[in-house]
Amino acid sequence: MKDDKTLGTRPLHDRTPEQPKAPSSSRNRILERLLAVKGDAQASDAPPTQVVLHIREMAEQITLTEGRFAVIGRTDYGLGGFQPDLDLTKYGGQERGVSRVHARLHVSNGTLYVTDLYSANGTFVAGEKLEPEKPRALEDGAEFVVGSLSIRIEMV
Repeated sequence: MKDDKTLGTRPLHDRTPEQPKAPSSSRNRILERLLAVKGDAQASDAPPTQVVLHIREMAEQITLTEGRFAVIGRTDYGLGGFQPDLDLTKYGGQERGVSRVHARLHVSNGTLYVTDLYSANGTFVAGEKLEPEKPRALEDGAEFVVGSLSIRIEMV
């Protein structure tokens, strides 16, 4: 079963990565810390990158443009209705330790990167736990893990 999702129709493309703020243990500061929206984002001439994420034998297709990002996590209706760009709730995200705001995917110079966003249970690439706010390049076919949920990348 394939679920196509083009994130370009949501405010996703108005976001750009910001300098990280110090992590906070307060639930009320999650959005403030990690999802700052920059109103003066520069448009890119680079073509959008199509990425298919294979999660638990299902596929999610997303579109990323150069310099923009997509947040991976799970919905929290108790936190003002927060909804990440890629919601892993339907894949057992909560049971598998996915944070509400877990990681970020972005494309820079044609390369796809994953960045941990101070998640509780970590983001892993090739068995190595990523440091928060330190992007890690992903190649076509690479696998990364959020909490204990494995995701394989396919560049289209």
